[in-house]
Amino acid sequence: MTLIDLGEVRDVPPPEPSRRPPRRPSGRLLPCLAVLAFALATLTAAALPAERVAAAVPAPPGAGLLVAGDLLLVVDPIGERPTARTVTAYRLDGGEPLWRVPLPVDAGRLWSVPMGSDAVVLTGQETDGPGTSTMALDPATGALRWRIPAGAVDRAGDGLLVQTFGSGADRGTVQVVDPCCGTLRWRVATPAGEVSFRSADEGVDRVVFSDPGGRVEVRDAASGAVLAAADLWSPEDRPYGSTQVIGDLLVTVGGTPPTVTAYGLDRLDRRWRVPIGDARYATPCGPLVCVQSEGGRLRALDPATGTPRWTEDRWDGFWQVGGVLVTDLDRPAGPSAEYVLLDPATGRVLGSWGQWEITGPDDPGGRLVGTRPYPGGGLLVAELDTTTHRARPLDVLREAAGECQVARDRLVCRRIDGAVGLWRLPR
Repeated sequence: MTLIDLGEVRDVPPPEPSRRPPRRPSGRLLPCLAVLAFALATLTAAALPAERVAAAVPAPPGAGLLVAGDLLLVVDPIGERPTARTVTAYRLDGGEPLWRVPLPVDAGRLWSVPMGSDAVVLTGQETDGPGTSTMALDPATGALRWRIPAGAVDRAGDGLLVQTFGSGADRGTVQVVDPCCGTLRWRVATPAGEVSFRSADEGVDRVVFSDPGGRVEVRDAASGAVLAAADLWSPEDRPYGSTQVIGDLLVTVGGTPPTVTAYGLDRLDRRWRVPIGDARYATPCGPLVCVQSEGGRLRALDPATGTPRWTEDRWDGFWQVGGVLVTDLDRPAGPSAEYVLLDPATGRVLGSWGQWEITGPDDPGGRLVGTRPYPGGGLLVAELDTTTHRARPLDVLREAAGECQVARDRLVCRRIDGAVGLWRLPR
């Protein structure tokens, strides 16, 4: 472990302009571009905090980087013998090495599921097969506690929700296991249709099974108890299209021409029904229900009545952060995109963060951070604020190269020298 003194940061020059060819903005985007110009001026004039101390940990090229609770895990890259890979754990606070253990599965890509301080839960896609394996390691020692042939989805109450996928006549399953020892709490075979999950701050709380034959079943994720079941797909709703959990609603798309129907999630009682001839699927957009159409048009509907609230054809997709929707202004070639912020209730453009590579947050209440190359080397780091709709500069990391993740009050990035740096994020 080595310490890095990034020194003092002063007089930030303007960010590099986009290399994309100029285009004539539409009248509707003029407020967005005005806010963008103001944000860039703010980045130039702001006084950045002085002196940042960080830790550096070794990581070979191609190594996987995972954050699990208070730990940074460095997973050896895949070599000629995948089973010879190891996992090394370091403290996020200071970068001290804690343990190094053999990886108990020949997984290609690994990802982690947050389970607090009780266990380090990893899921890996096997390199020599279509299956996945989930394992739990002791956070203090790295010792293997258990391993099962399933892929982790998320927490479900104080349990862990995992899923298997069948092939041919074999059906997959949805299961919840005890994170302490991997023992089974409940398991259900999945139907031939879809499995949907509703996510809350503490993990998944509802599981919905949809059979193209018409049967829909809603279960409590923690206990597996059936909350509601009904045959929703009447002849007018066929052919089957899709189901999507959106807040307290289950929204289906089906029929010829397509019709969008909303049901109460826990009772499957019909709330409203709206014909939309080119509808493909429904998706959440803040407090509203959005329907994506074949031609790229997006319709936002009132969740209580299905009444149209706004329609747009500029946005290809977005996600909610805080009280705003975030979408791409357009899609440049490269890792960064230029982001605009929308009012979910009206679809109106509120502002722009500019062009960034976004990372985080690592928890529902966490901070959204943007990085981009800094003139002369390193990365410019900014907090992307959903209240002011501006990018607030935090630091210039001269040793950082990219591949950044937010972990609590730390920013984890690859360094120019190939190691991994842990920088404190200022408030």
